[in-house]
Amino acid sequence: MAKIRDIKNEVNYLAFEVISDCNTYMSLHPENKDAVIALVEEAVALRNKLISKINHPDDNSAAYYRSIRKELLTGADQIFVKLRNLINK
Repeated sequence: MAKIRDIKNEVNYLAFEVISDCNTYMSLHPENKDAVIALVEEAVALRNKLISKINHPDDNSAAYYRSIRKELLTGADQIFVKLRNLINK
């Protein structure tokens, strides 16, 4: 099982990558500022929820932490899809 610190680093890294991509898009297309800010807020909420789950685990098994990683990847992917839809407009 991976260290809890490593899982927290993965959560932070991916959340900050999403936010970075949103900021880059917002700097190039300020007309979509409100929609991009909503995506950033969604990324921050996902990060905070997952960090809270890691800090206060319901179960201390490897399967629990795998489910957190899966939730991280699916959540970040959904945000990236929304950002891609903004880009393609």
